[in-house]
Amino acid sequence: RNLSSKNLQGSVPTSIGDLSELRELYLEDNNFTGSVPESFVSLHHLSNLSIKCNPHLDSQLPPGLSRRNLTVSSGNCLRKNASETSSSKRSIYLLGAGGSLAFSLAFAICFNCFYKRAHHSDRRDHLDIKNIVFSESSVDDVSTNLVVHQFSLKYIESATCNYKTLIGEGGFGTVYRGILPHGQEVAVKVRSATSTQGTREFNNEVNLLSTIMHENLVPLLGYCSENDQQILVYPFMSNGSLQDRLYGASAKRKILDWPARLSIVLGAARGLMYLHTFSERCIIHRDVKSSNILLDHSMCGKVADLGFSKFAPQEEDSGASLEVRGTAGYLDPE
Repeated sequence: RNLSSKNLQGSVPTSIGDLSELRELYLEDNNFTGSVPESFVSLHHLSNLSIKCNPHLDSQLPPGLSRRNLTVSSGNCLRKNASETSSSKRSIYLLGAGGSLAFSLAFAICFNCFYKRAHHSDRRDHLDIKNIVFSESSVDDVSTNLVVHQFSLKYIESATCNYKTLIGEGGFGTVYRGILPHGQEVAVKVRSATSTQGTREFNNEVNLLSTIMHENLVPLLGYCSENDQQILVYPFMSNGSLQDRLYGASAKRKILDWPARLSIVLGAARGLMYLHTFSERCIIHRDVKSSNILLDHSMCGKVADLGFSKFAPQEEDSGASLEVRGTAGYLDPE
């Protein structure tokens, strides 16, 4: 796999360690930070690894990898040779052409948005401009936001003002309120060292929410995996969780009228139905409870926390998992 000269930043993704059949990996000429992940030890077929031209990446390999018969290219690049210069010029020409194409595409998208607004003006009363992800109720509209970003730890610390505002705590870790540079409010979930959930749940959430999107699922905006930190970033749900409304502190508990109850129940049901009828393969949440049903500004219920989720077993599967996952008190007795 060749990921050279892609202008990639942040830590090297630990999920690459899941590509068990990977034989060659080229990460050179990027801006990676940190060090080569411990998960690379699982790449038993890896024979060539190039990490050179990453000035902020530690060239020291994990112990289990350094003892293997592996060809490694590392070190910094002082200057580019003639062929690289020629390649850079070609890249500039391509970027120019790509810029023109991107401008045309952006113009077409803007025109389409204005056209839709002109024909759907009756929706404007309940739109929240600050929360772009949920500003439209159509699944087709929000699917354009299906981009999960990898954030650096410095970016997360800046967005949360060094984890200043604590808003919750769960099985994965603590949750902080933050604001992204463009003004969107977010909830930042930081895995604690004593968490009963680990890398498997973290990777599961990232992988699933990178492929699915629905108006009644809380989307994943981005994640951070750097310096042994595992962090997930979601849009901030201004009305908290259903658990807060039912059992929380007196300041959070409020009487729910019937319209609000129906909005919450139908929203959660639609989110679960989307998972159960997902076109690729049925997804089972495995941890449905009031704390994992979040409420947006209009009291619409949205299903959150897919860390325990799994694909439903199929006939051709070699063996179905019988592992019990979830929260005591919410599990089917069987």
